[in-house]
Amino acid sequence: MFPRLQKKLVLIYTLTTGLIMTLILSAMLLFYISSQKSRLKSDFQDQLFTLMSKLQTDESFSDSFLASLEQKNRLLIHIEENHVPFFFSGSYQSPTDRETLLKRAGILAEKEGIYSYSRPISSTLLQSSVFQIAGEQKDAYLGNVLVLKTSSGYKKLILLQDITEGRQKLLKNAGLYFLADCLGILLLFLSGRRFVRRSLKPLEETYAKQQEFTAAASHELRSPLMVIRTAVTSVSCTSSEDERLLAMIKKECDRGSRLIKNLLLLADTDRKSWSVKKREFEIDEMLLEILELYEPLCRAKGGSLLLRLPEKGLPKVTADPELCRQIITILLDNAIAYGLDDSPSALSGVCTAESPDGYTLSKSLRNRIILCAEASDPAYAPRSHGHSRTRSHVAVSVTDHGPGIPDEEKKLIFDRFYRSDKSRNKKEHFGLGLSIAASLAGLQEIELMVQDTPGGGSTFLMII
Repeated sequence: MFPRLQKKLVLIYTLTTGLIMTLILSAMLLFYISSQKSRLKSDFQDQLFTLMSKLQTDESFSDSFLASLEQKNRLLIHIEENHVPFFFSGSYQSPTDRETLLKRAGILAEKEGIYSYSRPISSTLLQSSVFQIAGEQKDAYLGNVLVLKTSSGYKKLILLQDITEGRQKLLKNAGLYFLADCLGILLLFLSGRRFVRRSLKPLEETYAKQQEFTAAASHELRSPLMVIRTAVTSVSCTSSEDERLLAMIKKECDRGSRLIKNLLLLADTDRKSWSVKKREFEIDEMLLEILELYEPLCRAKGGSLLLRLPEKGLPKVTADPELCRQIITILLDNAIAYGLDDSPSALSGVCTAESPDGYTLSKSLRNRIILCAEASDPAYAPRSHGHSRTRSHVAVSVTDHGPGIPDEEKKLIFDRFYRSDKSRNKKEHFGLGLSIAASLAGLQEIELMVQDTPGGGSTFLMII
């Protein structure tokens, strides 16, 4: 129980704190990327403004000035005057061919209405927006095209700036943010596991002491009860009143012994100290033995016990036969206690949805318990959570026609000390039987479930 709780708490802690940390780091990364892009764009616009000012004030440019500007700022500069390109061929060697990039820049400018023959008419300047060009070698460029009106005509400028290095830096830093996030989540997991383990340690110790107390108290109580029972049995009865009192004492001793036995079983299953010895065995032989044992008990309560087995026999099953016997006897005890109820409500007619006309259960059918076993293929039926079984199995069912179990109580009947009879008038039952059966089934990975019996009652299924 505690290892599973620890895993759930660590998972919840890691997911919640990791999600918060991831959101914070993501916001920081987005802010960093936005600021870097703004910086690159601002730097490009500064270079563009410098060249535009030169075009407006200077009649000519030296090749050395343009070459220095290109190398220093990773630029590609193309200037035309009255449709005649400058003789400057460029000094910056871009990964993608220079002419290819200039052509792509011209195409983007044309989409904004700036063609190769465009001239400023109503203003002194035609300028495109800052755009981005992808090269052929995974390189990237910011670009702008402008046409400036001069006294002698016009000058055209195509300016590109290589931002590949800046983009690679962004990707590298994004990877660092991702690694930092993963490392942070790992550290959160480790610290969370340590914190949860230390927090649960007192609870584990308290739970262990509780289990030890239950086991110790049960062992201590068993001995005096056995002495009392032996003494009561050996006392010679002198009057009818003494006989009644002694019978009452003996009955209560038997009840206390059953309670202690059940508590011992639960303590053993909680500590997982029960030795599960799985082997192949004939389940039908076990059911025949149980039939012989429980038939007289059913007859004593005015009922009957029927056993239904397939004609071709049942295959061998692999499980612990003693634990399986214990589960089946618990289910039969439960069916006898509640399915052979002689109260008026139990003997009244019940209408079922399976029959369109409805039908009334007779008293003989109401007081009948059916023990059934059948072999099924993997397509037998889906599990309760929706997944089909993938292996062959044997289904053992105990069916009664008692008052049944409401749907809202079906998930509660396997809890310890839970009883649908809130008044607890039936003192021979403590609400532990089904919880013991569920624990024993869980030790063997056997599925135990309850369904409604058509016409009223309950059917318990044990899938091996």
